[in-house]
Amino acid sequence: MSEAGFAVAPAIAPNGLLLHIGVHKTGTTAIQAALAYARTDLAANGVRYPGKLQAHHRAALAVLGRPWGWNSRGGAVLDTEHFDKLAKRANAYSGRVVISSEFFCEADEETARTVVERLGGERVQVVITLRNLGKLLSSSWQQYLKYGLTTPYEKWLEDVFANPGAARISPTFWKRHDHGAVLTRWAAAVGPENVSVLVLEDVPRESMFVTFAQMLGVPSDILTTRMDLTSNRSMTAAEAELLVQLNARVKNEMQWNDYVRLVRRGVALGMVEGREPDASEPRLVTPDWALDAAAEHGAAAAATIGALGVNVYGNLDALAVRVPSAGIATDPSEVPIAAAVEALASVIAASRDEATSRQLAGRLVRATRKQGISSLFHKDDESR
Repeated sequence: MSEAGFAVAPAIAPNGLLLHIGVHKTGTTAIQAALAYARTDLAANGVRYPGKLQAHHRAALAVLGRPWGWNSRGGAVLDTEHFDKLAKRANAYSGRVVISSEFFCEADEETARTVVERLGGERVQVVITLRNLGKLLSSSWQQYLKYGLTTPYEKWLEDVFANPGAARISPTFWKRHDHGAVLTRWAAAVGPENVSVLVLEDVPRESMFVTFAQMLGVPSDILTTRMDLTSNRSMTAAEAELLVQLNARVKNEMQWNDYVRLVRRGVALGMVEGREPDASEPRLVTPDWALDAAAEHGAAAAATIGALGVNVYGNLDALAVRVPSAGIATDPSEVPIAAAVEALASVIAASRDEATSRQLAGRLVRATRKQGISSLFHKDDESR
């Protein structure tokens, strides 16, 4: 075992391409931020992270033919030129390349084969990060809230597990989180020997960053010193309820771009990044029946993945562990004043197309601490 808790991973070929396909809610934003801020150091070590944005979501969505946003009100399918440009940049470089977007995990087998072929065929190595499904449920629901979801948590769970593989309210959920099916599709597209699975359970947080560095053949501190660039805490029950009710009130009256600016980046991001909740504030609680169902799905996924012949780092059986119950859910009766203030302040700032002073200060501190003053001139973008 390495100091990070995983066996040491061999580096990809000197001309190889490492394609990170997610899945969602497994620290993908953190590794993408580290890769993006480390572009200069990676390049000095012969590794390219193409483009200027934090991740390659636009290219992934384009090749999937998936809209970004509400198709009838301002959202649209992205032009395939986004993927074409990424493929051209990747193929123009003869050294190691790394590409990352969790949206790639949603590809069907045919699309996955297309992606592999366009990115260089035999040079492509796929890496996927997984966590126990029971631990992903509440954060997944919260992510859908940021797309305008108006369904309460338990009702959403009922829909997810009522028809696994074809949820009605969030149809992309099982494309992302039927982990056995995701690995089966990509193993067929690239060959199981070219797929590595990182199980991020019961290992130190830096494990993913160390293993990515090993695969890219670079010193681990290039990524581990940048692993705290993002803050992605879960919402409290009250914060989530505020967003549910706000979505129900304003969603049908807004265009997608306005929703992203005022609600997604304003209210949601403002509440989460603008404060630390008091320990007494109720957290979201996943009901026991959903945790039981998640454990069953996790066991099935572990069995499927284990039979594929892919490279597994970590304990695959951890995907089948039943997450402990967290008590009885409490319906929030009020939103803390501090949360409401942060939400309103962020909306006001967003309405003027300005970042809040807290967000600006946070960006400044993170940039100077992790990269030095030169990073302030690096374009930092959510890349979507």
